[in-house]
Amino acid sequence: MNQYRRKDNTDKQIHQYDKFSAEYASLTQVDPAKRFIQYPEALKLLGKVENKKILDIGCGNGTLTRMLARRGAIVVGYDPSIRQIEEAQKLEQEETLGIRYFAADKPPNLPGYKFDKVVSVMVLLYASDQKNLREIFSYAQKALVRNGSFISITFNPGYKRLGEIAYNRRFSKTDNGKIQVEFIDENGKITMSAKFSDFSIADYERAAKEAGFTKQDWIKLTITPEGKTEKGNSFWEKFENDPPYIGIKVIK
Repeated sequence: MNQYRRKDNTDKQIHQYDKFSAEYASLTQVDPAKRFIQYPEALKLLGKVENKKILDIGCGNGTLTRMLARRGAIVVGYDPSIRQIEEAQKLEQEETLGIRYFAADKPPNLPGYKFDKVVSVMVLLYASDQKNLREIFSYAQKALVRNGSFISITFNPGYKRLGEIAYNRRFSKTDNGKIQVEFIDENGKITMSAKFSDFSIADYERAAKEAGFTKQDWIKLTITPEGKTEKGNSFWEKFENDPPYIGIKVIK
C-alpha cells in the first residue's frame, strides 16, 4: 500500500482536520444516518461493482472502501487525514482486501489510474467555495473512464428543518453564510460539531457542468428496512418529506 503526502500543508491545519475526522470516524460506526441511509444508498447508486475500479474520495478510515472491496471491487481510497489513512491501512492489514490508500491535502496525482466509478459520501459539502467544489468535480472527471460515473451523497440544499434536532443532528445557518451541524447523542448532548458550505442545487450543477460532466441526476434517498426496524418510525418522522441528505450522479 502506498501513501502520498504533499508537504505544503500546515501542522495546524493537519491537526484540526485530523481531530475532526477521528471523532467523526468513531461516530460513523454507530450513526444511523451512515448505517441506514448514506452508505447503503451510495452502494445502491453505484450498482454492480464486481471487478470495477472505484475511487473513494474522502474515504476516512475506509468504511465504504471495505464494503466495496468485499463486493469484488478494485478500490483506491483518498483522504486528507493522515491519521484516518493510517487507520485504514491498519484495518487493511487485519483484513487484506487489496485496497490502496493515499493521504494528501489535495487530491493526489495517480498516474496510470482510470476508474469506472468515483464515489464520495458527505464530502462535497466541505468544499471551501465554488472554485474548490469545481476542483473536486474536475478531479473526479479526469480520474474516470469515458462514460464513467461520479456518485455523491451530500447535504440536501432544500432541507427545511434548520435549527431543529432530527436524526441525531441539528443543522443551522451561521452568520457567515455557512451551515453548522451539531451531532446530538441520545441524552441531547452535543458530542461534536462542524461547519460546511451552504451550496445550492445550482452550485453543484454548475460545478459538475464546468468540470465536463454531461449528465446530472438528483436522487432522493431512502431508509433501509433494517433502519426503520431498529430505530422505529418516530425516529425517522418526516424524513421522506424533508430528507437532510440527497444523492447526485453525474456521467462523464
